[in-house]
Amino acid sequence: MKYCIYLSLLLICISLNAQTNDRKNLQEIDSIFSLKLTGETFIEKKYKGDPFVNKDWVKSDMLLSTGERIYGKMIKYNGLLDEVIWLNPFNFGKFILDKSYISDFWFKNDQGGSTHFKRINVSDLSLNHQPVIFVEIAVEGKISIFIQRRIRVFGSDSFYEDAKLYSVDLIEPSPLYYIKLPTNQLLMMTGIRLNSFLKVFPVQKKSILKSLKNNHLKFKSESDLIKAVDTLNKEVFLN
Repeated sequence: MKYCIYLSLLLICISLNAQTNDRKNLQEIDSIFSLKLTGETFIEKKYKGDPFVNKDWVKSDMLLSTGERIYGKMIKYNGLLDEVIWLNPFNFGKFILDKSYISDFWFKNDQGGSTHFKRINVSDLSLNHQPVIFVEIAVEGKISIFIQRRIRVFGSDSFYEDAKLYSVDLIEPSPLYYIKLPTNQLLMMTGIRLNSFLKVFPVQKKSILKSLKNNHLKFKSESDLIKAVDTLNKEVFLN
């Protein structure tokens, strides 16, 4: 009889402990989302093209506007919406995180490196899109290059499915480039053209052309732009 009583008490204690742990875990999940990461449910739409800059979920670190750091969250960056999407590991729900709450985030890669994105204000550039955007930090120095990994709608396509007519948006990458000057002023380039770049630096024009020639640097692609500005920071924009 005593054995039965002890066994019953033991089972009750185990049950209560399990309930307490479950409640604690639920509180932790809620705390992680509501106190550190806030946002709303992400509802996916169909497009012809990929709205995400990174096709796979990437383990990432984030710096919040509060100064807190969060590590190892699985996120994607949606270039069409200019939003960070978080994958909740507990229920695999997808959430659009509040942009105003995220200062920076870093996509990690298998080689130990990372790609750094930062929230910046471009309201003074009179652009026809939202004044606060996420940009990739491509070069940091006296002259910095920020890249908005924008994805834009360029048309639509119609198709029939189950005797019903549907329309889907056609989307494609359309990056924008921002030059940050030593005065912290931001200038935007819609494409990579040497003449447009030289107009920003009329005083240093000859030095820039000489440096590009001496280092056999072209100015046609995104990688060219990054290499050129990195070199110019070392040779031309020293002071």
